[in-house]
Amino acid sequence: MPLEQLNLTYLTDEDRILLRIGFSTEDTDQTKKEIQIFFTRRLLQKLWPTMMEAIGSHMRLNRPGAAFASDELVNMEHQNALDKIKESGNFDQAYSDENRKALNGERPFLLETVKFHLKANAALWIQFFPTQGGTVDLRLETSLLHGFCKLLIDAEKASGWGLDLSLPKPEEMSVPAHLLN
Repeated sequence: MPLEQLNLTYLTDEDRILLRIGFSTEDTDQTKKEIQIFFTRRLLQKLWPTMMEAIGSHMRLNRPGAAFASDELVNMEHQNALDKIKESGNFDQAYSDENRKALNGERPFLLETVKFHLKANAALWIQFFPTQGGTVDLRLETSLLHGFCKLLIDAEKASGWGLDLSLPKPEEMSVPAHLLN
């Protein structure tokens, strides 16, 4: 199913962040589908550093010549992707939940674990494992990946969890040991 929209919203009554993954349909009369996933504070706290590592590794994999400059490039790529998304008006567009049905029933999946899969010249593959079993796979091209990061940062700020999510500053990112001489 083709990805149409991503939405991350903090739900006060649940004290969780709700990820809604909306899919498009070719038939305008057909009900659109979505998958809903809950992020807990604990999971997001563990997920964020791993996700930042995965983004850096993905960049080094796709740009081997940029291995030592990946810290600055990640931040620059993030800003460029966000600027492109803003220019196209996608951040201003509200999530369309009209005529949309949740594939996972009435209750969102509760995340237990997340895995990242890296492959050269391919989108970053994020695999969500809910406590209910099964997996939800999401493949995000660079601009969508950085947009997803921005939405996570904004949702965490709205939650008041105090995790201070941000992209690592160049001085905080290290070159992996296998790239050192």
